[in-house]
Amino acid sequence: MSKKTLISIVILCVLTILSIWVFFSDSGEKVKPNLETPSATKNVDNEQVKIIDIIITETTEGKKFWEVVATSANYDKGVDIATLKNVKGNFYKNDVVVLSVEAPLAIYNSTKKEVILKNGAKAANNKNVLITAKEICWAGKTDMITAKGNVKITQDDKMLTTSDKSVFNSDFTNLKLSGNSNSYVYR
Repeated sequence: MSKKTLISIVILCVLTILSIWVFFSDSGEKVKPNLETPSATKNVDNEQVKIIDIIITETTEGKKFWEVVATSANYDKGVDIATLKNVKGNFYKNDVVVLSVEAPLAIYNSTKKEVILKNGAKAANNKNVLITAKEICWAGKTDMITAKGNVKITQDDKMLTTSDKSVFNSDFTNLKLSGNSNSYVYR
């Protein structure tokens, strides 16, 4: 073995031993993990958290009941409400999507299990029914959905219904219209 190789091996061994010693030595100070990441920052004064790319899922008896995806969310722990941006979601019955929703803004209240889609909400079901409104509110405890403000319900090119307010369930088997209701059936 050459002298250079022997010196290199000795230096490598010394560095390895020093590295192991530094790694396992206890300096007496505890390392505090930095829990703030680019996707979650916390404002301690207001107890608010900002989250990027969030998915909120609710299950019933082990089956997915609904799921909402948003590009960002601001969660306020004090009132247990999250404000979601660029929202898309699905409601399920027997593991089948029965209603899909979309809105630029949504409010999620986890205490009430309520999702309010705002600023031009859209909902479409698996029966080719499209609902548009200024606001669509889903009350999770009752499985009832309320659309408010310039509500338009269309089915293919066969039917158009307009109203100020519409209440229906997620699989669209019950429907109630109120306020300036008009229905048009096309052949």
